Amino acid sequence: MKVLSAEQTRLVEQAAFKIGMSGERLMENAGAAATREINKHYPVNTLNAVVVVGQGNNGGDGYVVARKLKEYGAKVSVIMAMGIPLTKDSSLMLSRAKQAQISTLNYYDNVDLCRNLIDSADIIVDSIFGIGFHGAPDRDVSEIINIVNNSSAKKVALDLPSGLTADNGEVLGAAIKADLTISFIGYKLCNFKFPASNYCGKVVAVSIGAPDEATKNNYYADVVTYKKALASLNNIPSNAHKGQKGTALIIGGSYGMAGAPMLAARAAMRSGAGVVKVALPKSIYSVAASMLPEAVFTPLDENDGALCTQSINSSIFKNIKAMLIGPGIGCNADTVSAVARALAFSAVPTVIDADGLNAVSNDTEILNQIKAPVIITPHVGEMARLIGKTTDYVNNNRISVAMEYATKNGVITVLKGAYTVIATPDEQLYINTTGNEAMATAGSGDMLAGMIAAFLANGMEPVLAAVSAVCLHGAAGDMAANDLGVRGVLTTDMIERLPYVFKPRFGR
Repeated sequence: MKVLSAEQTRLVEQAAFKIGMSGERLMENAGAAATREINKHYPVNTLNAVVVVGQGNNGGDGYVVARKLKEYGAKVSVIMAMGIPLTKDSSLMLSRAKQAQISTLNYYDNVDLCRNLIDSADIIVDSIFGIGFHGAPDRDVSEIINIVNNSSAKKVALDLPSGLTADNGEVLGAAIKADLTISFIGYKLCNFKFPASNYCGKVVAVSIGAPDEATKNNYYADVVTYKKALASLNNIPSNAHKGQKGTALIIGGSYGMAGAPMLAARAAMRSGAGVVKVALPKSIYSVAASMLPEAVFTPLDENDGALCTQSINSSIFKNIKAMLIGPGIGCNADTVSAVARALAFSAVPTVIDADGLNAVSNDTEILNQIKAPVIITPHVGEMARLIGKTTDYVNNNRISVAMEYATKNGVITVLKGAYTVIATPDEQLYINTTGNEAMATAGSGDMLAGMIAAFLANGMEPVLAAVSAVCLHGAAGDMAANDLGVRGVLTTDMIERLPYVFKPRFGR
């Protein structure tokens, strides 16, 4: 499934009309698909269901859902939040709901009864507003939204929670706080933008029969899924040796920061790199070596506990297939020049993370001198330093910031955070859906960078390596949170779950 803007969604609907599909047919398809998802998540037989509808086509979808829920065995009532339908197709679906003997009430003609129905409901389906909504609901609709939100029922939103605008993350007034959002045709941008995404709950995108070819060149972003990421991994031949799986070089570490490059190294090994070579300051070699005996180490000269420029030489880069630079490397004048020197030497796909990015932020022209594909993996603070903006600016414009930086600098940009964004120099955009709040812990970014380096060493195409690593990194976080809860998960907990994540039977 793709991520579509409101206008792109309308264009897909128009493409469906051109091949002979009617609005009535799309509405029936949408209601049927939504009801299947509702029943999958909350088996509805014998449950009390209330469908709260608006006057437009989103309300028409709701009337269809009401009929279908009754067919599944639910006890169903429809509440009209704004009065009778104003569109032809929605009016037709209201008449069909009445023919199915579904109770249909106008809220403001039956306030007490409607409130009782909402209070006693097991499931409330929200179909008040759709993708055409902008601004804030008026006072009357806001009252209904607040009553729904105060109910203990499970709330399911059709297409998007009422009160949200499809294309942005603003919430300007009352909005349905959904447990499940069923998005038609594709995901909507608001599903991935804060604070709107906090209102969406779990989001499932469903097809309603519109032609697939209509979205091929008419979408905003691809959604990264576990199944697709897993399928993209290189097959390992039965007669493989470590050289075939590739050598990943990790340059990083400084006094007091031995853990960062070693977390990256462990993640790289757990992600299938044949050899992981770690270049780090001599002073931390002994402690680092004890953390991962499987790694190969190159202790380097240092200055005050950090790598110095002179320590970077061509011998470090022999026989490598990928490089990662930055984890724990520190950020002073000497390390900045050491990073620049290492990037100039690199002729293999390169990942720049952590203090490597801080070094680059002083002189982004360094990126133009690298001979091979580059992937950068900034968190919001690092991205803000790279572009000279505030973290609030980056948070409020994550997609556009990532895309602009990728295209301007010719690097694959992985902007980390909830719904990590991956943007490419040729304007491809991917949004990740795995991961959770347990991953907000020290070392999580080092783990991701190590995974990308391993996939590059395996020979994966750089964009695919970045996209797949982001998704599977989030899947490891999901597995760890499922096993341990969200409060006390460590990065090492996630790394040790990677072999299980790579097993096909672990799914999303």
